[in-house]
Amino acid sequence: MKAFITLSLLYLTLANQGILSATGESVHAFQSVIVGLSEVASKDFNFQQLFVALDELAESFKARKNEENAFYEQEYQQYQADVQYYQNQITDFKNKIAQLEVDVKDLTDERSRLQQLLTEAKQDLYDATKLFNAKEAQINSDKSIFTRQFNEYADTIAVLDQAIALLNEVKDETSLLQKAENIKDVSQKMHNHLKQLSSKRVFYQPLVKALTQIAQNNYVDQENLNKVINYMNQLRQSLIDGQTSLQNQYDAQSKLQQDILSEIQAKITGIRDVLIPLLQAEIETKDGEIKALNAILNDARLNLAEAEDNLSATQNRWIERTASHNTLIQQYDNELLAIKDAENALKKGGIFRQ
Repeated sequence: MKAFITLSLLYLTLANQGILSATGESVHAFQSVIVGLSEVASKDFNFQQLFVALDELAESFKARKNEENAFYEQEYQQYQADVQYYQNQITDFKNKIAQLEVDVKDLTDERSRLQQLLTEAKQDLYDATKLFNAKEAQINSDKSIFTRQFNEYADTIAVLDQAIALLNEVKDETSLLQKAENIKDVSQKMHNHLKQLSSKRVFYQPLVKALTQIAQNNYVDQENLNKVINYMNQLRQSLIDGQTSLQNQYDAQSKLQQDILSEIQAKITGIRDVLIPLLQAEIETKDGEIKALNAILNDARLNLAEAEDNLSATQNRWIERTASHNTLIQQYDNELLAIKDAENALKKGGIFRQ
C-alpha cells in the first residue's frame, strides 16, 4: 500500500510541474497533497484530508479558469469596441478622402478652365495690339494721302488764281506781248498740277491748249479770253468743291477710324489691365486652394493608413491573446483532469473518501 501511494505521489508531481512553475506561488495547495502523501510511509495518514486538499486544488484551478474566461470576455468586449472604433475611423477617412479627391479634381478642372481663359486672353491681347498697330498705320497712311491730295488741290487752285489774275491783266496786244512768257509759264504750271489731278477726272487739256494759243497769238480775242477766264473760274470752283469733298470724306473716315481705334484701345486696356490680372489672381487663388486641399488629403491618407495599421495590430494582438487564452484554459483542463486521474488512482489503491 505504501509503495502504491508513493507511485501516486510521483505521478501527480510530474503531471503538475508545469502549472506549479507557471503560477510562481511560494505555497501551492497541491503541495499539501504532496506533503500528505509523503507522510504515508512513516505514519498513519488521514486520507480524508488528502481528498479535501485535492478538492481545494481542483476548486483553485476552476476559479482561475473562470477568472481567465471572465477576463478574456472583458478583453473581447474591449477588442470589439476597438475594432469598431478603427473601422469607423477607416470608413470616415475613406469617405473624406473620396470627397477631397472630388473637390481637388473640381478645383483642378476650374484652374484648367481659368488657365485656358488666360491663354485666350493673352492671344486676344496680341491680336488686338496687332490690329491696333495696323489700324494706326492705316490712319497715318490715310492722313498722308489726304494731306498730299489736299495740297495738290490747293496748289492747283493757287495756279488757277495766278492764271486768272494774269489773263485779267491782258487788255490789248501790248499787254498780251508783255504777259506772253508769264502766260506760258502759268500754262506749264497748270499742266503739271492739273496732271496730278487727272485721277479726279479733271479734264485740263483743253484749258492748257487754250492758254498756249493765247500766249502764241499776236492779237487779243477778248471773247475767247473771257471764255477761258470763265472756264478757269468754273474749274477753280470745281476744284474747291473737290477739295471740300475730300476734306469731308477724310473727316468722316478719320472719325470712323478713330472710333475703331478707340474701341480697340479700350479692348486692349480691358484685357491688359483688368481681365488678365483678374484671371491671374483667380488662378493664384485656385493654386492656394488646391495646395491646401492636397495637404488635407495627404493628412487624411496618413490617418487612414494609421487607422488601418492600428486595426491590423489590434486584430493581431487579439489572435495572440486568443491563442494564449486557449493554451492557458487547456492547461487548467489538463490539471483538473490530472487531479481526477489521481483521485481515481487512489480509489484503485483502495483509498476512498470517508
